[in-house]
Amino acid sequence: MDNQTELLKGIEKRIEANTVAIDVNKKATSELQSTINHQQKGNLRVTGLPEKDDENMRETIIGILTKVIPVSVARLRETVDTVHRLGQRASAATSNNLPRAVIIQFGMRTVRDEVWKKSKEDFSKEDRLARTKLWPLVQEARSRGLLHVFM
Repeated sequence: MDNQTELLKGIEKRIEANTVAIDVNKKATSELQSTINHQQKGNLRVTGLPEKDDENMRETIIGILTKVIPVSVARLRETVDTVHRLGQRASAATSNNLPRAVIIQFGMRTVRDEVWKKSKEDFSKEDRLARTKLWPLVQEARSRGLLHVFM
């Protein structure tokens, strides 16, 4: 009986050690997710840009941004940190003909916020109302795989 008691105590100690390790892992995972979320706050995602061979996404995006906010190209080149497409380019056989999204990483959150704000201001009240009415139809079309971008 003493041998079984010792085995049971050893198992209980391992369970306790595993429980502590799980708690430490959960905390580390939470902190990592928090760090990732903080890093991504300076990012914007752009969808619907057609893909081209040998594209220079950074210059394409800077060209688009100069139309959205009145900032010089030189300032945008300083503030736009990196620009890249998400995922791997699909082969012609597996392609669904939808362009991959583009992530823009800004070095300054204030510029990102200005771009975000200005891009939302482009619609008149009537346009926003019409878009709100159409939104359920857009969601239905997306659920069927019929629509990717709503402009």
